[in-house]
Amino acid sequence: MASLKVRTTVSIESNIVCGIHSAKSFLSTQPDKVRRVLVAENYHGAKLHEIVTLAKQNRIQTKPVPRSYLDRLAARVAHQGVVLEVRAFRAHSDADLEDRLEHWKCPLILALDSIQDPRNLGACLRSAEGAGVNAVIVGKNRSAPLTAVVHKTSAGALDSIFLVEVSNLVRCLSNLKEQGCWVVGASDHSDTQYTAINYRDPTVLVIGGEAKGLRRLTSEICDQIVSIPMYGAVPSLNVAVATGVILFEATRQRTV
Repeated sequence: MASLKVRTTVSIESNIVCGIHSAKSFLSTQPDKVRRVLVAENYHGAKLHEIVTLAKQNRIQTKPVPRSYLDRLAARVAHQGVVLEVRAFRAHSDADLEDRLEHWKCPLILALDSIQDPRNLGACLRSAEGAGVNAVIVGKNRSAPLTAVVHKTSAGALDSIFLVEVSNLVRCLSNLKEQGCWVVGASDHSDTQYTAINYRDPTVLVIGGEAKGLRRLTSEICDQIVSIPMYGAVPSLNVAVATGVILFEATRQRTV
């Protein structure tokens, strides 16, 4: 990818992780990024005790605080009595992606074009991790920030997925095509069903935003556009559900 930018590590907005499952996942995979563990005063329950034990094993400060303080800190996110104060999440750059491509024999990559809802973004990351995707690409200015809501909805997938943030998604897709990837977009307006194409070669699946789907330039860069047939009254699936459906079809083809 000759046109890729100089390597940078991109900071993404977020400094808390909320909820028992998310906290345990983060402490287990990235304890060096945890600054402090806040637990509700007079906490009880085996799962919370397990989190406190993990923190102590990694020499991370644990502080009991009023539950009302956790409520304010977590805002609308269900914290279940525990909040981690963490260093900001960081995404990889397109230069990092170029380095990784050299080591992936037949990559499956997910590119998200303007996903604005943090819960949808988290659910897409969860599906991508579960389907064995090599990388997820998001636009720098056209994606929901990686907040605690995204982390919690991803069920910990955010901790392990290779996430790439790019300033120009179309240019990134063009570079991936030059590297031999087949770029497949998803749209309600295609007559080609998602099961009708081959995902066994290096593939990038591009999913558009909730409101307008794929942007015009993004759609034009795709080699193929596919759709999921609908048999009921609703015209389409939720973007996160559609992402999971197509990704697992790709994984199915690659494993049979």
